[in-house]
This record gives sequence, C-alpha cells and structure tokens, in this order.
Amino acid sequence: MRAYKTLTVMLIRSSLREPIGLFFSVVFAPLLVAILGAVFGNDPMPQFGNRGFVDAILPSCAAMVMGMTGFMLLPISQLQARESGALGRLRATPLSPRTYVAADLTVNAVITLVGVILALLVGSLGFGATMSGSAVGVLGAVLLGLVAFLTLGYALAAIYPGSKAANGIGNGLFLTSILTSGAFIPTADVPASLERIQKASPFYYLSELLRGQWTGQPWSQYTTAVAVLMVMTVVCAALGARLFKWGV
Repeated sequence: MRAYKTLTVMLIRSSLREPIGLFFSVVFAPLLVAILGAVFGNDPMPQFGNRGFVDAILPSCAAMVMGMTGFMLLPISQLQARESGALGRLRATPLSPRTYVAADLTVNAVITLVGVILALLVGSLGFGATMSGSAVGVLGAVLLGLVAFLTLGYALAAIYPGSKAANGIGNGLFLTSILTSGAFIPTADVPASLERIQKASPFYYLSELLRGQWTGQPWSQYTTAVAVLMVMTVVCAALGARLFKWGV
C-alpha cells in the first residue's frame, strides 16, 4: 500500500508537468461547452426534443473526456514512459506490475473525472443545463464508461507501435468516434448509411447511456449499451494484461 501511495503521488506530479495532456483531459471539454453555449445558447429547440443545445450535448461532452483518455492520452503517456526507459527503471525495483497499473489507473481516473465534472458544471452553472435524471444513475454511467475507456487505453497502449503513431492513430479513432456518435447532432438526423458505423463505436454507446441517465430514462432501455461497455472492459483488460510491456 505504501508503494502504491508513493507511486500515485509521483505519477500525479508527473501529469501536472504535462500541460498538453492536462489541457485535453481537464480543460478542453469544459472550454468547448463554454464556447458552444456562448454561440448557440440553451433555448429549447424542437430538434432536440424541446431541450436546449447545451442540455443536448452536455452528456456527450462529458463522454468526450473519457474518449480522449482512452483513445489518446493514456496510451500516449504509457508509450512515452516505455520509450524513455521510465518503465524499465521501475521494473528494476521490487515494484509489482499490479501496483504500477493500479497507481496509473487511479491517476488517470481522477484526472478524467475532474474533466467530466468541470464540463458538467460549466453547462449547469453557466448555461442552466438541468439534469432530470438521478445523480446516482449519472454517476453509475460515468463510472462504467470510465472503467471501459481506461481498459481500452491500456489495450491500445500495448497495440500502438509507438507514441508518435499513437498520437496520429488515436486522434483518427477519436475524431471518427466523435463524428459518428451523434454527440453534436440528434441521432435521429444521422443518415441511414452511417448507422452501422455509428453503432460500431463504443463512444456511441457511452454517449447514449450518459444522455439517457442525464434525462432520467430507465436503465432497461440501455441494456445494449451497458453490455457493450462491460464486454469492452473485459476484453480490453485481458488484452492489456496479456500484452503489457515494461520496455520497447
């Protein structure tokens, strides 16, 4: 436990020295909510079921933080640590892989949650977005999505060939997921030709689940989304554990 606490503090300090990663994980989504809210406002719109624009996109903006962590930020930080030899030096100590992974997951989870909370606060306090669902339901959806995308990050870190490639591939995967997820347009307006692509993205299911819990829909309507995220967690955790490497 002492090694876990020490390593967690060390990784937090290391993350605070990475302004670019910190910006995208903590600042980007709240800033995007603020900009879009200032441009479009939050007056009720028929295309969003008489909800405001900010109300409609806020759950997806929160999901975006988790998507960035899973597709890009966590894999890139892992690969950079591996390429710099930092993981190799840790391996030479009595530290177990489980302790390192637990500390790293804790730090990434906390930073991601901060970004999610800030995005929701900007929408709620700045533009009057209202959560008609229960806080417990929203929290459950956030935690399920967070675990799924953290394990995705570890799986991709083991698959990406290097940090530079991870940057390009991760950006491509993330942007594709965003553009096909219905995050910023009503899902009913997505062309039929894109439906299969849309439903192949885990980000789509996370956005749908968060939106449903934010608006007070029952969990029973989102059994597919829950199942997809749970299967994703199991598969990615298995891949990440099997393919985890200390060095290049």
